[in-house]
Amino acid sequence: MDLRGERRRLDGGLSSASTTPREDEYDVIVVGCGLGGISAAALLAKAGQKVLAVERQDGVGGCAHAFRRGPYLFDPAIHVLEEAKDGRFIDIVLRYLEVREEVDLIRVADLYRTSFPDFSLKVPFGHEEIVDAHVDAFPEEADAVRGFFDLHRRFFHEASHLAMSISFKDLDQAVDQFPVFFKYRNATVGAVLDEYFQGERAKGVCSSIWPYMGLPPSRLSWFTFSQLSSVLIDGGSYYCRGSFQKLADAFVTALERNGGELVVGNQVSSIIVDDERVRGIRLADGSEVRAPVVISNADARHTLEELVGVEHLPTGFVRRLQRMEPSFSAFVIYAATSLDLEEQGAAHEAFLYKHWDHEATHRDILDGRPGGMWANVPTLEDPSLAPDGEHLVILTSLAPYEIGKPWAEEGERYAEQMLRDFDEALFPGLRDNLTFMETASPLTLERFTLNHRGAIYGWAVTPNQTGTKRLAHDSPVEGLYLSGHWTHEGPASFRVILSGIMTGRLVLEHAGLGDTVPTFRPADMPQTS
Repeated sequence: MDLRGERRRLDGGLSSASTTPREDEYDVIVVGCGLGGISAAALLAKAGQKVLAVERQDGVGGCAHAFRRGPYLFDPAIHVLEEAKDGRFIDIVLRYLEVREEVDLIRVADLYRTSFPDFSLKVPFGHEEIVDAHVDAFPEEADAVRGFFDLHRRFFHEASHLAMSISFKDLDQAVDQFPVFFKYRNATVGAVLDEYFQGERAKGVCSSIWPYMGLPPSRLSWFTFSQLSSVLIDGGSYYCRGSFQKLADAFVTALERNGGELVVGNQVSSIIVDDERVRGIRLADGSEVRAPVVISNADARHTLEELVGVEHLPTGFVRRLQRMEPSFSAFVIYAATSLDLEEQGAAHEAFLYKHWDHEATHRDILDGRPGGMWANVPTLEDPSLAPDGEHLVILTSLAPYEIGKPWAEEGERYAEQMLRDFDEALFPGLRDNLTFMETASPLTLERFTLNHRGAIYGWAVTPNQTGTKRLAHDSPVEGLYLSGHWTHEGPASFRVILSGIMTGRLVLEHAGLGDTVPTFRPADMPQTS
């Protein structure tokens, strides 16, 4: 599968992007224009910085870089945009950048649908609504359900009101003030489930969204799970009309309106470091572009080990980097069907489990079988993505990078099994009514993103790789900054954009310009540490 899009904007317009920089010196260079890079570039340009953004693909967006296949328009990986309630972080950022009118966010009807053997539940938005839905499904565990979802709310509240940094002398007071946060900040989801529930079925259903974070409850960080769940439940889930390429393009518009420059179809071969600080970048053709600040939105290991070089990094930092565990990759089917999926009761997002025990699902994944699967049907919200009478269906399974056999040989088997599973459980008749199908293996995702071993969530979201235990935005090399899901904010579209904005703000703060842009931090935005 080739995920490349056209350099022409998908709305028919053309950006002023070229394949070579116009000048040889800038204030800031951004390497990689996924959402965590292009958002940082747009913010810095708005703040008056002379910005160059470089993308090796022929269009921006990374996992939001939509691609066409005939009459079909697919989002490669981002299917929903979560939003913090009241504060509306994305809305605030787009309005500040004066591009809000370019993005039409459609609120998804249901939070998700989850299906297990002989069980299915459509899960609504809203705290009371989600509690009622799960109490109805598991009346014998009503108190546990209420307690579990109340914990989400209390943990999220305390995380939102915690100071950005806490001195050692203030730690005891903070623990007394925020007891829920400090009790559970290093817990796994599995440990919390065991504390609240007796029945395995209730545990399984209440943790249905774990594939969004790439680990089963026994290993998944409660911190990340709770934050993502809380934002989705109380804030909402949105689709971007016309694909998430529209969101990425809005950041490009903001960048270029404020004098920034975008270069596409050109690869950075190295980040130049001299006398222990960044001096600029070297492009694939050998040309050099100077800048005292470089932000990398590329894979963190690729950035630090290959573009920079371990010889420029402290030994302890290199050891830590090499110990960090990447997340799972994925196997993805991009398909279209003539089935009336709306009539079948499809949801925008639907999780499918063949086992009640998520550990059994995890074993399937490790053994090279589809597991941790979900389906996305974006045409329920935006029919313009496909011809009349057809729906797009994007089926995803978590997958290891290696399964013991070449993916070139196993891809067809994998796809057939996934289609059979979804056909039998969610979309009867799907296999016989496909009008288009294409697949992407972990190798495809690695080629497209350059992410180490095709990791789709950066580092695995374990308790010891969550928040400040991920990489910081400022690196050991002076002038080099990191953005994206490898950093404190972690995975998910909302948090990747937050990462870009926080990286841009940090660059400005270090330059003594922090007061030139807002904080962008709504009152209910949780900390990342």
